[in-house]
Order: sequence, then C-alpha cells, then structure tokens
Amino acid sequence: MFLDNLSTNVRQLCRDQHLSYEAASEECNLSSRYFGDIARGKTAPTILTLEKLCIGFKTTPNGLLLPAPAGEEGTYRTPMPVKEVFCMYDSNLRSLTGFPVCPRCKITMEREWQAFCDRCGQCLNWKGYTKATIIRAKE
Repeated sequence: MFLDNLSTNVRQLCRDQHLSYEAASEECNLSSRYFGDIARGKTAPTILTLEKLCIGFKTTPNGLLLPAPAGEEGTYRTPMPVKEVFCMYDSNLRSLTGFPVCPRCKITMEREWQAFCDRCGQCLNWKGYTKATIIRAKE
C-alpha cells in the first residue's frame, strides 16, 4: 500500500509539474534509474530519499505518502488511445525506428500492442494506431 501510494503520487506530481522522469530526478537529486524504480513502485526509498522527493517536488511527506484523491486511480483503467509514435534514425539499420508514446505519461514505450504502459500503468487502446502522429527526433 505504501509503495502504491508513493508511486501514484510521484507520477501525478510529474504530470502536474510537467516534468519527465529525468527532469524530476534531477530536481530531486536522484539518479534517473532509481527515480524510475520509485515511480513504478519497484523499490522502497529511504527516509533520506523521501526528503529529497519532498524538496524536489516542493511538497510535504503527506503529499507523497497519503492515498491519491478519489477517482484518480480509476482513470488508469479507462483505455486511452495511442496516437503518437516517436521516430529516430537507426544508423545500424539505416532506417527509421518508431516507438509508441504513452498518452498519459508521454514517455516512449518499448513495445507496440501491449495492454498497459510499463511506466505509468495506463490501460492502452491501439485502435487507430496506424494513423498515429509521427514525432521525429532531432538529428
């Protein structure tokens, strides 16, 4: 329960403050990998880390540890359509490689056609994905 509340609140704070996991990890003075594990609920942070999260997000421990407001968790169960693909040039293959973008957290996903985003847990709808908007990486 503790890790679920923390990860839900960390993801919500990132969305509210328009921060990527990498930008949020810098604000909190944590490694991006460790921050991502906290946001996904895969690791229990120390008290020192909780303090860094509070300072980085400018919130209180209650803002991190208490359950999210009613209704927030249910929105993850409603499927959101995947409408964007992030493309970048792969010099080894000499072609473009595309990665779907989660409609909730806006982070690229590793695979297509998965039921849920592996980062934020959002339920995904792939209907109409073939008409997704292509976002190209700067070369």
